[in-house]
Amino acid sequence: MRVYERSGSHLLCGHWNGSPVEIGLTSRLTQIPDSEVPHHHDYHEYHVVLEGSGELDVEGSAVPLVAGSVVMVEPGERHQLTSIGAQGVRWVIIKERSTPNSKHVD
Repeated sequence: MRVYERSGSHLLCGHWNGSPVEIGLTSRLTQIPDSEVPHHHDYHEYHVVLEGSGELDVEGSAVPLVAGSVVMVEPGERHQLTSIGAQGVRWVIIKERSTPNSKHVD
């Protein structure tokens, strides 16, 4: 067993230590900066909202986020997360890089 604990926005574990997934804890208290643009990846990305509220724009469609929301972004889908309200939003992000039905990294 391995236990990963840290505070702030960062990746907790990932492919660099043998895991087929990257798991991170992050938060956004303000609106996104103009320099940050929608982006995409070649892997599945899961957003699990812990607290606060936000909006995840996926391919031009706005998905409202509240505590308990889980959204999967498919490989290649352009997306961007925005916080809403003074509390901001805090979420876990899981980047799944494994081959389906396997336990190894592509």
